[in-house]
Amino acid sequence: MKRALLPLAVLGFLAVSVPAMAVPSRVLFGFSGTTAVELVIDGTTTILSSDTGWYSALGFHEDANPNYFVGLCDEGCDPKGEYHDFAVFDLGEFTGGASSAVIRIFNPLTGYISPNLSELYSLYDVSTGVRDLSADQSDATDIFDDLGSGLLFGSRTVLSSDAGVYIEITLTADGLDSLNRAVGSWAVGGAVDLSGQPGPEPEPVPEPTTLLLLGSGLILGRRLRKRS
Repeated sequence: MKRALLPLAVLGFLAVSVPAMAVPSRVLFGFSGTTAVELVIDGTTTILSSDTGWYSALGFHEDANPNYFVGLCDEGCDPKGEYHDFAVFDLGEFTGGASSAVIRIFNPLTGYISPNLSELYSLYDVSTGVRDLSADQSDATDIFDDLGSGLLFGSRTVLSSDAGVYIEITLTADGLDSLNRAVGSWAVGGAVDLSGQPGPEPEPVPEPTTLLLLGSGLILGRRLRKRS
């Protein structure tokens, strides 16, 4: 059985009914589309990501989908549950020696989806090879785990008001050391800290609400099951 994750929409918009009492999602960088993540070295050299994406807790990843949304996705996601994201950078002629570096991640206007006023997002080292990381996967739970654990490369509290801006995360000493030792490609993984309790659920309403999913790259997807 082959599984493929399809975006709900590629262009235009799609209206989806969402039950009013659904468990709240806690998502960052939703609707991220094809926006590149940036690596800024010593404040002067900017390298755009060569690949971005996400893995579900079941280890599913589709190479053709560049969305880098991350967190807990409930309504509208299949499978439901936690997601980790990643970014890959081709370093080109960079040979180390950086004294500082910042990861800049664009958070779209509709990118923050959470009942909480803030969520903690952290970057981690990635031991998975870039080829495996970028490839289509169906049950690579080890890669999912890899993206949200290991050496901490930086963290940032993202606010609900951080809409339509770049979230900047300064690399830790471990992150900078990893970057300076890298040759060719370098990757970072990301995860939202879900250990805290979510905020209050929305008040129930008589009828289901309608959520308009707008944009050219949407975070939400569904699996299409196809018998071989």
